[in-house]
Amino acid sequence: MAPKTELARDVVTQGAEALAAAGISSSLRESRRLFALAAGSAGGVLDLTGPVPSAIRRRYWVLVGARRRRVPVPLLEGETGFLDFDLRTRPGVFVPRPETEELADRARSVLSSLPPQPRVLDLGTGTGALAIALARQRADASVVAVDVSPRALSCARRNVRLHGLQDRVEVRRSDWFANVPETFHVIVGNPPYVRRGDLRALEPEVGRYEPLRALDGGWDGLAAIREIVASAPAHLFSGGTLLLEIGAGQGATVLEFAGQVPGWVETSVERDWSNRERFFRGRCG
Repeated sequence: MAPKTELARDVVTQGAEALAAAGISSSLRESRRLFALAAGSAGGVLDLTGPVPSAIRRRYWVLVGARRRRVPVPLLEGETGFLDFDLRTRPGVFVPRPETEELADRARSVLSSLPPQPRVLDLGTGTGALAIALARQRADASVVAVDVSPRALSCARRNVRLHGLQDRVEVRRSDWFANVPETFHVIVGNPPYVRRGDLRALEPEVGRYEPLRALDGGWDGLAAIREIVASAPAHLFSGGTLLLEIGAGQGATVLEFAGQVPGWVETSVERDWSNRERFFRGRCG
């Protein structure tokens, strides 16, 4: 007797139920996404009306099992979208979130108003998302992207090559400004800002699978932010801008600290699309 043939839509429905049982929201959408990945049709037209070959079914259920363990989808796919371009991802490298896209938009707005050949520094580049976004914004911009993680540096270099920007984006190993003697028009960064005591409460996709170094901001979440705000004026041209992503509720403390740092002539905290404090902006005198 021939084995029973399952239709794709039935397999996807079963997978969605398994994902929902693991507490994953949007389970049907994610199930379809994982099926497309298993079938090799990610980003294309997905036909759910026909039977499922056994090899695709096996791959699909392996992916569902990983997702039930809360492995983030971008790590399963090996890539993620950022603004209007794609980035390769890898385990141990922070996957950029929508808030960082908002940070990139703010930085692109600043960059568009600068004179020719602006210089940009991306602190803690990770996948290279911000560096690539800003290099794509201005064909005459030169960007230095730094990180201390060997995995992040490898990932960022791969993405820079993928977008053909290796002549204008230098990926460099540095612990913040330690290996950065230059001066810039714009400095951007998404430093760690989670309070150490809050790390256990993070969603499993973040707490289990994102690198601790990219999350842990010290006892109050501001260790890296203080270091950057204190050091940035020495690395900015007069009139230069620092833009950082910060945590909700940290704005007043960051502004108070920045007010004690020589070199800042304007500082502000801006809200994201959900009306949460999310970005620090400083202008150097």
